[in-house]
Order: sequence, then structure tokens, then C-alpha cells
Amino acid sequence: MKHSGTMRLSSLSLAILALTTLAGCNDETNIIEQPKLTPNVAVDMRGVFSGYQEAMDILDNTTFGQITDQMASSRQSVDRLYLDKLEALDRSALSDEDKIYYDTFRFDRNIGIRGASLPNTRFGNFTVPITHFYNYLEWNAESAGAKQKDVETYKSHVQVVREFTAWVNNLHSQYAMGEIEHSQLPKVLIQRLIESTEDTVADDSYALLQIGLNDITSHSGDYDNAFIVEYERAVNDAIQATSDLVTYLKGDFMKTARGSGSEGALTDTNIGWGDLPNGQAWYQWQLDRNSTTGKPAMELSQLGEDLVADAKAEMERVAKLIVAKRGKTVKANWREADDSITYDKTFTLADDNGKIDLSEFFDYLNSETFFYGRDGRTITGTPYAQACTSASVPSACEAALVDYYKFKNDANDVVAKYFKPIETDYSIVPVPDSRELYDGVASYGGNEFNLNTNPDYSLQKWNVSTLLLHEAAPGHHFQNAYSIEYPPANKPEYIENVWYTAYAEGWALYTEWLGMEMGIYGELNEEGKPTFVNATGMCKVDLNYDDFQGGIYQDAEECNALQYFGSLNEAQLRNMRLAVDTGIHAKGWSIKEAREYMRSNSALGEGDIESESFRYAAYVGQAVSYKSGYLVIKEMLEKAKSELGNDFDWAEFHDQLLKYGDQPMEVVETSIDNWIKSKG
Repeated sequence: MKHSGTMRLSSLSLAILALTTLAGCNDETNIIEQPKLTPNVAVDMRGVFSGYQEAMDILDNTTFGQITDQMASSRQSVDRLYLDKLEALDRSALSDEDKIYYDTFRFDRNIGIRGASLPNTRFGNFTVPITHFYNYLEWNAESAGAKQKDVETYKSHVQVVREFTAWVNNLHSQYAMGEIEHSQLPKVLIQRLIESTEDTVADDSYALLQIGLNDITSHSGDYDNAFIVEYERAVNDAIQATSDLVTYLKGDFMKTARGSGSEGALTDTNIGWGDLPNGQAWYQWQLDRNSTTGKPAMELSQLGEDLVADAKAEMERVAKLIVAKRGKTVKANWREADDSITYDKTFTLADDNGKIDLSEFFDYLNSETFFYGRDGRTITGTPYAQACTSASVPSACEAALVDYYKFKNDANDVVAKYFKPIETDYSIVPVPDSRELYDGVASYGGNEFNLNTNPDYSLQKWNVSTLLLHEAAPGHHFQNAYSIEYPPANKPEYIENVWYTAYAEGWALYTEWLGMEMGIYGELNEEGKPTFVNATGMCKVDLNYDDFQGGIYQDAEECNALQYFGSLNEAQLRNMRLAVDTGIHAKGWSIKEAREYMRSNSALGEGDIESESFRYAAYVGQAVSYKSGYLVIKEMLEKAKSELGNDFDWAEFHDQLLKYGDQPMEVVETSIDNWIKSKG
């Protein structure tokens, strides 16, 4: 954005200019020295924040955002300007609370400036390149095509439709530029993006973009004919632009992309960001933005591999308990990966010397009986029948919701002992059929725990406890509830809108670990590991284990052990993410190598492994944030417990972590340090 040469002066600047002018006059008038005002640094800091937001709004006020190298460069200029303004303030004069906000804003500006200094700076935007995992084509089309509440809203919304068209055309040009620069997605991800877009945006002649138009035409008497024609033209332009982009992606863009064959292959080893021009520098920047810890790629990779090895030892402890109850060999219904054969398979869990075969144990836990909808049961007539009509397999959906709601109700009282009271409730919502193949196993947003119940893309029954701890209470749901129920008195608007994956997902992973501390899987032994007896979670001694989850457990002890294994397996998933994300983007792993690594080190299901491997390739650097954030929170917990001793309080510790919202992990460390000092 160009600015005129005339500089607009603030009232303060004009006053300073006037005083300077007077000081230069050579008369004998006595000037009375005014008392110096003590600056209010907290107010000035908030002024910097609001000034930055205003400047960014002026720079780009479009609905969907402008994505170009030029825009990224302009944003960098604004970042530099307001970082200078911030650092001109006296941080030491701020309260501990305001220092959190100061440090967060400073981190944001520094990471933004770094990204905009790299070639192809548009890649510093979350929306370029678009992938199947974060398909902004679908989300923006849904917004542009949406039904509006009244005539006046439609008259203003037609501009949003036009802006969507401009956004798509610009995206098309950026991808064409990327083709010239050899900065493209690999073929295996382009194919997924095309399929995702065709299944959603392009489905039924681009019906998603025509919802609002259909509403207008069905009430044509309320509108001038000229406006209907105008709106229809805008929608048709949006459809044409999107269709042209999809055609381009399927044609020239795909042909020149990295990868073998026409659509790429799972064995392609050049699919990561490290294989792009300046790719290793970009990848390290993505890691720094996502983990907020500053650890280099190879250090994160080694950390992941070390944690993977440690977790397998605890998995063996669970396997030994199952062997003690069921014997060294067990039979269960098994389905081959290509779905062609289902048969009773014998799993040898241990040899004659008692040595556990984890590979066989993992396979056993992925037999048909452990999956909703694949266990031979038909579940109908539950209170969740209506909610499950949107799922591809309603019976599997109902069975899952019965169990997830049971754990939710059982755990509520236990969770409450570790936190301030939370009044906001959440609901469990099945992922709709159209999104099951592209979404992950679960997500959270707006007091809704979204659960993928597709039999081939959902988690096993022994994952119920840990998944709810992570996504809902006390995981992401408590993060959201805290922002509503316990907001700080003077939290800046800027801070309310920041988001850090390492903080959000590190917290959720920490709450999975907290399940052990809360006794969800049983009392803890001297090493802090669950004993699987006297549990506070869903596996109570008075359950009918012939019926519960289809009769997959012999008793409460085995139930707790396998629910705990679910926690271990999910923790292992985050351990592996450190290794797999860096493997793909820094070491040149293929999708096939990533899958083989996950299979050999965990009991993840095939559907989960498939979706996760594509996710890590697509959502670059994000996967490392989970464990990175968790390790910082866990370290600060141990420090607080050690230094405070009997004065340590769980609810206060969690309050300090949650009430300020998302922060970089380096800021979390400062926040907890200051809280510990305040307790002394």
C-alpha cells in the first residue's frame, strides 16, 4: 500500500513541535517548567497492540486475505515498525501479567520478520500452499456461498462472493508462479487436494457456492430482478474461477510437480519442504513457529526417536498383563489391509520364554473386535440415533457415542478436583460422512468434540479415555471454557486472537498424562505408573464386562490396562511425530517409510496411519508442536512442585497456565517462573 508524502502528526507530536519552536525563540519570557509525567507503560503497550491491528486491517481489509510476496513484504514492514515501538517501552515497568502480553507480541513480530526475509515469502502465510488437510478452498467457498439472513445482508454479501473469486484467481496465479519457481506441493499431496476439493466444493455442480443464490431465487419476489442477475453473475464467476483452478491443478501443475508417475507414489522421497528451493531454511522456520522452542530439526528428530524407544518398554508391561490373563496365544477376527479376507487369526503375543512380541500385540489390538462397526455388533435405538444420521455408519457411530458419553460422565467429578469450577459443557458431534476420509480422528471447536466414527478412520475402543481427556475435559474444552469463564481483567484484544499450536496441543497432551495422576487407569505405584486397580475412570469393577464395549475385556484390571495402553499409544504417536515430521521434511522420508515407522512402533490402526502420514507431509512442522509444548509444561510442573513443596496447588498451577490463553512456550516458562516467585 502506497502512502502519500504528507505525514499526519498526532496531538502529542504537534505539542512537542510547538514546544521545540518556542524554545528556539530569543525573548526574555520566563517559561515555567512543567512537572514530568510518569509514562503508563501498560497503556502504551496496549496502544502498540491496537495500532498494529489497525495498521494490518488497513493493509489488507479483504475478506479472505491477499496472498502475494508483495503483501508479505508489506506485512514485514509493519512488523518491524511495531516491534520497534514495543521495544522502546520499559518492559521492567510492567506487571508479570503484562509481561506475558509484551513477550507474546514480541515473539510474533520476530517470527513474522524472519519468515518475510526468506525467498518466496508468501509461504509464511498459513494458507499457502493449500492442502487437503487445511483446505481453504472448501472453507472459503462455504463462506462465500452461504445463505444470508435477509435482503440487505445479501446486498452486501455479493461483494464477499466477488472477493472469493479474486482470492481464487490470485491463488491460481501464485500456483502458476510456484510452477515456474519449482516451489510446489508434491504430486501425492496435489492429488489429495484435488480429491478433497472435488468431493466438497465441486460436488453436485458446485452446490456449495450456490446455497445463497438458491435461497434468493426461491424468494425472488423479495429482490429486484437486476440484483438477482448481478448475484447470479457473481456466483457463476466464482464457480468458473474455482473450476479453472481445479483444472489447472489436475493438468499443468500436476505434470511439473515433484513425484513419480501421473499422481505421485507412496515411495517418493522428495515430497518434503526440505526438497523445495531454500526448503531447509523454510522448514526450520516452520518448526520454530510451531514448536516455539527454537530447537533445530535434527535435535527434534533425535528426541523423537529416543522417546519412541522409552515408550515401547511401558507398552511391554501392558502386554505382559494381557498374556498373564489370556495366555501367550489368542484368537481374534482379523481383516487384511486390502479388505479382501476376514478370518480368525492366531496372535502369538509371547514366546515360550515369555518374551513379548510387540508387533503381534499391536496386530491383536487392531483386530476387528476393537473397532466400532467392525466388531459384528449392530447398535441402534440409543439416545444418539439422531446425531448419528450424518455419519457413514450410524450403528458404529451410536456405539462409539455410548462409550464416549460414559467416560465423560464418569470423569467429570475427578477432573473437577484439579481445576477451578467449569460451568461450560460440551457435546460430542460425529464428523459428517463427507468429511470422514479427510478429517483426522477427532477435533475440538466451539464446545463441540468432533469424533470421526468411520470404522476405517476412527480410533480403537481402547482409546476412548485418552481421546476425551485430550479433546474435551480437561483438554481443549477447558482451554476454551477458561477463556470464557476466567478471563483476565484487562486482557488486550490482540492477545485474545493469538494461537500457538505448541501451547494448545501441548496442553492437551499434558492432560492425557494428567489422566494418570488423576487415577483414571488406577492407583499409581512408586514409579508413578498405573497399577490398574481402584481406577477413577470408565473401567469400574461393577461393570458387566460380558457386554461392555462388546465384551473385549475380562475384568476391570484388563479394561484399565488397555485404556492405559491407549494413553501410551497416543503419547507414542506424538513421540513419533517428532521423528516422522522431521523425517519427511528434513531427511527425505517417503510416505511409505513414515507408515512403516509408525506401524513398527505403535498400535495405530491402518486408517489412522494413512491419514496421519499424509497430514505430516501436508501440515508442515505442526506435528512437532504437541510433544514440544508438553515437555515444557511438564518441566514447569516439576519445577513448581519442587520449589513450592506443600504450597503447590494443582488448581492454581492450571489456572496460571490457562487464564492468559495461548502463548509461545518460552513465554509460558517466564509466566510460571514469575508465579512461583509470587508464591514465595
